[in-house]
Amino acid sequence: MRPTTIDDVPLIDALADVFCRYGYEGANLNRLSEASSLKRASLYHRFPGGKDEIVEAVIARAEERYQAIMAAAMEQGDPAERAGRVAAGLAEYYADGHGSCLIIALSLSDDEGRARGGDCVTGWAKGFARIARDAGMTRAKAKAVSLDAVAQIEGALVISATTGETACFERALARLPAQLTTLD
Repeated sequence: MRPTTIDDVPLIDALADVFCRYGYEGANLNRLSEASSLKRASLYHRFPGGKDEIVEAVIARAEERYQAIMAAAMEQGDPAERAGRVAAGLAEYYADGHGSCLIIALSLSDDEGRARGGDCVTGWAKGFARIARDAGMTRAKAKAVSLDAVAQIEGALVISATTGETACFERALARLPAQLTTLD
């Protein structure tokens, strides 16, 4: 009997959850094996480079998903509507605040993890700043507002992860359109 195949997307998403919950160091092969429903040997067969190859696949998948979410920021059209679509995408990605943040988990691991996390934060900030600029903000104001928005969302994810309370995350996303488009 031929073994059951596992699709890449659900497999990598399951593996990503381990890195989100335990960080790089805590994502040992036993946890990865259990999350993926693959034996350790099957994981090595699928990812011959071991844990480093697994984390690369996880990061590539996360980057792909972030880019898809942030694509709305770079489109034409009403800035508040675009910000709302980005907020909805982030809500889905982070399971309405119940999901952990890969950026945070891997940024704590090493210099490379911090650099990759920084790239992701920069991507968010650029997308948010684009919306703010399209709404009429100056470059300096758009940069400040966008970084504040990233900080609020990421901070809310930390609060959600540590307390189980998601209301802070929900509020951060709910105010995102106005935050990025209100001129004071």
